[in-house]
Amino acid sequence: MGPPSSPPPPVDDTRWFYRGAYLPVARALSMYHRMTVEGAAPPVGPAIFVTLHGAGYFVLDLVLAGYHLAWKAYHERGAPSVPFRIVAAQSKIERALPGLPTVKQHFGIIDTSEASCLAVLERGEQLLVTPGGMREAQPSRSFYRLRWEGRYGFVRLALKTGAPIVPMAVVGGAEAYPGLRWGKLSLWSPVPLPARLTLALGEPIAVAKAPDAAHDLAVVKPIQERAWRETQALYDRLLARRKGP
Repeated sequence: MGPPSSPPPPVDDTRWFYRGAYLPVARALSMYHRMTVEGAAPPVGPAIFVTLHGAGYFVLDLVLAGYHLAWKAYHERGAPSVPFRIVAAQSKIERALPGLPTVKQHFGIIDTSEASCLAVLERGEQLLVTPGGMREAQPSRSFYRLRWEGRYGFVRLALKTGAPIVPMAVVGGAEAYPGLRWGKLSLWSPVPLPARLTLALGEPIAVAKAPDAAHDLAVVKPIQERAWRETQALYDRLLARRKGP
């Protein structure tokens, strides 16, 4: 988790640009990628979704996951939107594109500080975390392998708030936004290919609220390993199905 920051402001879904701009684009991209959702029903109330870092410069596979989990019913059927936040570090491309930080804020993306993450969970919102972070943000043959060694922040958040941890997998991003590595530099296609995206949710992992145990590795590590194992199993199942018999 990064340095402390001010609590992120709530998302104001009454602003015109949600229904007038952002959500129609997200719906069009979802249809273009024929995105489907399967698995367990998402929990109601605060929860911590954990998954692989997305593909491409703008990780649109994860943005579209957020659309399906938090905005789709609101946009298409008038249901209430789900307070849903994505944890993301500031990237170099963000600093180069004026207005992008504002758009990210509108979509509920927050900084990586523990203070910000705790603030939204304690406010009853849901959180999407990519524990592997930039370790996984590289095009490679093993793109769908989780790299969560030593990453315990999401478990500490769960123990401090009692929020369940929800394994989540999004497959298809690496095919929709292919890329290559050149030394330490990752180059991704800026044009989305019409690859199909699949979002799968695992059964929520209940975590009893125990703030005093948040830094006890004997408590934290087994929860982290279980979440890692169950999330990787989702990816393995989706990938095996795509490869066929």
